[in-house]
Amino acid sequence: MSSITLFGSIQSNGTIVSGSGNFSVKRESNGNYTILFNTPFTNNPAIVGSQWGFGSGQSTLDNVIFSTVSGGSAEVQTGDSKGNYTDRNFSFIAMGNI
Repeated sequence: MSSITLFGSIQSNGTIVSGSGNFSVKRESNGNYTILFNTPFTNNPAIVGSQWGFGSGQSTLDNVIFSTVSGGSAEVQTGDSKGNYTDRNFSFIAMGNI
């Protein structure tokens, strides 16, 4: 078993701007995305993320969450300052064993 780290910066439309390249992203609906890991992790990876590209003065509700994480994918939700699902740029790092 070996460890792997995936990372990426994703535009609000689901386009990958940069990253490790061993994943794909699909925009499912307003503020909802799926990250598919091309090589699945053996267990749920540790995953963290943040929004980017919106300047200063954001609310703590302007955020990204990972509602579901499995060895093969992660469901991502992004939101605005009122807690509504909103398409936003985000970055993530996922680490685990393969």
